[in-house]
Order: sequence, then C-alpha cells, then structure tokens
Amino acid sequence: MHRIIFFILFLSNLNSQELGVGDTIPPGFGLTWCANNFTDYDSLYFDDYNGTINESGKHHVIWIMLFTSWCPYCENEVPYTQEFYEIYKDSGLVVLGIGADWGYPYFCDEWAESYGLSYPILDNDEDGDGDGGNEWNALNPNNIVPHNVIINHNMEIIYSSSGFPGEDGMYALLDFIRNALDECGPQCIIPCSGIYGDIDGTAGSNHEPIIDIMDLLRLADIVESGEGLNECIELTGDFTDDGIVNIVDLFTFASMLSEGVFDN
Repeated sequence: MHRIIFFILFLSNLNSQELGVGDTIPPGFGLTWCANNFTDYDSLYFDDYNGTINESGKHHVIWIMLFTSWCPYCENEVPYTQEFYEIYKDSGLVVLGIGADWGYPYFCDEWAESYGLSYPILDNDEDGDGDGGNEWNALNPNNIVPHNVIINHNMEIIYSSSGFPGEDGMYALLDFIRNALDECGPQCIIPCSGIYGDIDGTAGSNHEPIIDIMDLLRLADIVESGEGLNECIELTGDFTDDGIVNIVDLFTFASMLSEGVFDN
C-alpha cells in the first residue's frame, strides 16, 4: 500500500522531470510487464534492484533499451541485448526493454518471441495511444529510439545515449557495462578462476567458465589499452607463460579458440 501511495504522489511531478547521467532513479519508478513476466506482479519497479543481489551473489547493473515496434534501428540493436544478457546475467546484468507504439508491426509478445528475448519487456503504451509515458519521457525526453540507459547498483544513471551505435558502438557499450559490474564493490567482482582464457569471468549454469570470443575481445582491449591488466589477467591471459601478456598471447588464444580447445 505504501508503494501505491508514493507512486501516486511521485507521478504528480514526474511529467516535468528529466533523468540523465548523475541522476538517481526515484522510488516508485516502474512500468507494467508485457512479456517475460515470471513473477506474480503486474508491474516492475526499478528500485526492487536497489542494493539487491542475484542468485550468484552479484549486485545488479541495469541496462534499459527504449524502443518502438516500427523502428528498424531498434531491430538492429535488439540481438545484442539478448547476447550480452545471456553472457552477463549471472554477473549481475539486468536487461529491461521498454517498448511503445505496438502493432507497427509487432505487439509486445511478438517482439519478444521474434527476437528470442528472455529478459523482461515493459509496456510504455498500455493504453495504445503511443504518446509516451512518464517514465519514457523522463529517460528519453528527446523521444529518439533506440535509447540506451545504464543504471548502477546504487540506482544512479551512469550512461544515457540515443541511436543505434553500430557493432563497434555496441561493444563499446558492453565495455561500459563490464566496468559498471566491476566497480560496484566486492560482491560484484568476479572471482579469478586462474583458468587460461577465462578473461571476463563469465560462467554457465553449471558454474563452469564460458571461454569464447568475448574473452578474446576483452583480452585484446586490455593488450591494446594497457588498462585492466592485473594479477588475474596475468594468470588467465599469459598463454605463452613468459610472464608478459601481449599480442603473442592474443594470437595463441585465437588459435586455440579456432581449434575448439575450449569447446564444452
């Protein structure tokens, strides 16, 4: 009951409120589920993730994609959302889609099914008028789609950008997400397995490391920039055992991946 009362009061001033980088998501901020609802509730409130941890003991970082059913650039972006979600959900990543203008051509459940999405889709246009709700206007005041927002474990917006950035831009966004997961405190830090190739620390449902192209890309970023090199990377990325992580290790890692050395 207290949440309902607060939500009514909150809506009275949300219409004029814009939320950008550095702002905190206020309590009562949420929308109605329309696809992939595995709960007993009709609505999802963002502050349910505030300071909470997942089954793996990791704090949550939220990535929101705002989109419309008619937007071709949204269709270009949405496969990345599912790909990154599957890789990093155990590390604390929460992906939420906020959709509007349903029926041109997709309805909510059709959107989720067509792109094989398993994360929640929220309905910004429950009444079907397509005029954009309070939450949409607060996060995306310019009404440009797709629009991406990243919220850290303290409910602070740390990233907000409109438009599909292309493949390179999506992987740059992924780096931003990974940094947010790494920076959210001891419970978000992925323990070092010490296994060759386990660069990003992702694991499957059996808790075994997933070693794939994403690890290679992460190691390439580290070698190129010199940032992120630590004791764990020196263990998992030094394929030549010479005490140095460099481009030779990248080529060795790439060859091992192509040969299926890490296939389960």
